[in-house]
Amino acid sequence: MDRLTEYQKAITEALTEVSQNLNYSAVEALLSIDHTHGQYILIADGWEGSKRHYSTLAHIELKNNAEVWLRCDNTDLEIGQMLILRGIAPKDIVPAFYSPAMREYALQKVC
Repeated sequence: MDRLTEYQKAITEALTEVSQNLNYSAVEALLSIDHTHGQYILIADGWEGSKRHYSTLAHIELKNNAEVWLRCDNTDLEIGQMLILRGIAPKDIVPAFYSPAMREYALQKVC
């Protein structure tokens, strides 16, 4: 299996696990996987009484060079660490929710 295919599998498994652990009451976790364009998005959607909940929980982009860009992680589940445990090399993870100047320092925190 090539590295892109391995990373697709790791990202899909990690976000599937996160989505299964986040379903609560009337708010559900919706997972959108697009292997063709390298986009993996997890959204929370639902209602609690009269209050609407809709937000992006996680957005990961897998680039053609096998870089894994963490564009958004609004969970407390350390998705970067989950990806590393599934075989993604820390050097391939880009914490894109930090400015380019801060990414080197943030990578230690994220991963």
